[in-house]
Amino acid sequence: MSAFAPIRDFVETLVHPSAQQDALGVARHRAFIAPRLIGGILALGAFPFYLVGRGAASSAELIVFGWPAVPILSAYYLSRTGDYESAHIVSAAALAGFAVFVAIWTGGLSSFAAIWFVIAPLEAALSGSRRAVLAASVMALAAAAALLLPGVAHVLPVISGKEWAAAAAFGVAFAVIYAVALGVSAEALARAGSSLREAEADRYRLLAHATTDVVTRHGKDGDVLFASPAAESLFGAPVAALHGRGLLQRVHVADRPAYLMALGDAAALSEHRAAQFRARRAGGSDQGQGRDAARFVWIEMQCRPFGDIADPAGGQGSREVVALLRELRQPRSEQRVEHIVAELEHAAMPMRKSA
Repeated sequence: MSAFAPIRDFVETLVHPSAQQDALGVARHRAFIAPRLIGGILALGAFPFYLVGRGAASSAELIVFGWPAVPILSAYYLSRTGDYESAHIVSAAALAGFAVFVAIWTGGLSSFAAIWFVIAPLEAALSGSRRAVLAASVMALAAAAALLLPGVAHVLPVISGKEWAAAAAFGVAFAVIYAVALGVSAEALARAGSSLREAEADRYRLLAHATTDVVTRHGKDGDVLFASPAAESLFGAPVAALHGRGLLQRVHVADRPAYLMALGDAAALSEHRAAQFRARRAGGSDQGQGRDAARFVWIEMQCRPFGDIADPAGGQGSREVVALLRELRQPRSEQRVEHIVAELEHAAMPMRKSA
């Protein structure tokens, strides 16, 4: 790996400053620039050896061997602008356009250049953008259709197999090498994304275990996906008992709408939300009074959306939410109400005995 370190460092210097602040953005730009830059340089470096074996090249062959400069230019475009999606579209357009040009002079759809119509949408898939993939697919299909009609009308030049045999071998070999480079870039990009997610999860777990407040992560409909160990002391129940709908079942019936609304608004609106509610500790009851009612504790909840994680089928409302819960001293108004209720019950005791 140390032998490739200088190349990696050089490629990272070409990453646009707008992507330097995001580790995943750096990985994406690097995965775009590296195969195009390295592959283009290798292909151009092979041209002298082709001339040695083939002799003087024709004008068409010079154009074919000049093609590796096109990926280099698309990498340069990304390095200068930082527009990742547009760079993929530009690269796909360059591939499709050049493939059409070469195919016109080498047999139309039966040309060795037709393989690049397949490469264009494949490389656009690395962008993660539907618009880029759709644009590349449309351009590839349009290019193929542009060659179909002249081929049916027999207006394209007829060439012999020997005339373009060497160029065809080079074109197919370079397409295979380019596809392998794209596959390696996709694997590297996936590995980088996985590493970043694991690092983020580790930081999240460390924070959740270090704080004395309760940290919970909620999925669709407010279901608990994770609860920190501090939840056991707050709710008097094992952490596993709070997963799913377990925490909701401990929220006082009258406070459940506020609890669910805070989580729902944070998920749907991607904004910070707060709520105060009563939650039952182990052994309490929603309908209890007196000593049972004392088993409810007031909790303050601060919740916010968890990054950009969302279910594509569910939309924004399915985004995960992280909440911070801490025990809150009982509000004075609630204490007064309970004091009045206790006095009324105490005053009613002689009447009940006489009855």
